[in-house]
Amino acid sequence: PRDVPADGRWRRCPTEDKPKKRNGAYVLHPDGRGYWRNWATDGELNFWRDERATYAPIDHAKIEQQRQAERQARIAAMRGARTAWERARPLNALHPYIAKKGLQALGCAGLRQMDGLLVVPVVHGQWVVSIQTISADGEKRFWPGAPVKSGAFVMARNGAALTCVCEGLATGLAVYQAVRSASVVVAFDAGNLLPVVQRLKPTGAVVLCADNDHGTQARRGVNPGLEKARNAAELIGAGVAYPQGIEGTDWADALAEWGQGGAKRVERQILAGARYVVNTS
Repeated sequence: PRDVPADGRWRRCPTEDKPKKRNGAYVLHPDGRGYWRNWATDGELNFWRDERATYAPIDHAKIEQQRQAERQARIAAMRGARTAWERARPLNALHPYIAKKGLQALGCAGLRQMDGLLVVPVVHGQWVVSIQTISADGEKRFWPGAPVKSGAFVMARNGAALTCVCEGLATGLAVYQAVRSASVVVAFDAGNLLPVVQRLKPTGAVVLCADNDHGTQARRGVNPGLEKARNAAELIGAGVAYPQGIEGTDWADALAEWGQGGAKRVERQILAGARYVVNTS
């Protein structure tokens, strides 16, 4: 965190494990109650107390004013993201980021490009609520201030027998290209898997194609990619599949590392992890 004012407002910040993202969140109330969480690794809030904070009466009018201002800022950010999306142009060649991952153009029809950046729409219902831009070197940024929670990028396939839900775009493309019977839902990060599954409620054969954060597990004793995927799968009774025995962490890494015959190996393991989900709503 850059600063921790005792004003009762949640703020986002980078974390040690994901310094290029803003998975951290924290708040400090005027009476000294503080809470924080890492959305990529923590399922619950963490608490601390700052004795230097002083109690101040709650100004409900000011709080409501702040909420309205934040709401207007979100609306403006969404409009900005949609304007940028409309300005972006369809891909006329394989983007360097995708090429460096060793992936093909299959599944890229819904992507665009802008100023050399790959542009991925974050869709909620029928609306683009934000965009993610990816540079040739893999630097990812969301449109500032626009909401991402429960938004997704979907690579649909007519007559799909399987729905695969995963974190990032490269993973989604790898799964889509290897499992030719699947539609793929990209949730963008581990913390968004559960909100996406809650909103979409996929049925039929469903599998969470998890990242295997074995490096984080070795350092910290937790595997956020796998744990978040299992939580989302448990909500609807779906299956979980994750790559094992690789240096990388996700299915795009597995596809690259396994080389010839890797696509069939990815397909077999993902199909084996699928479970049938019945619509109970």
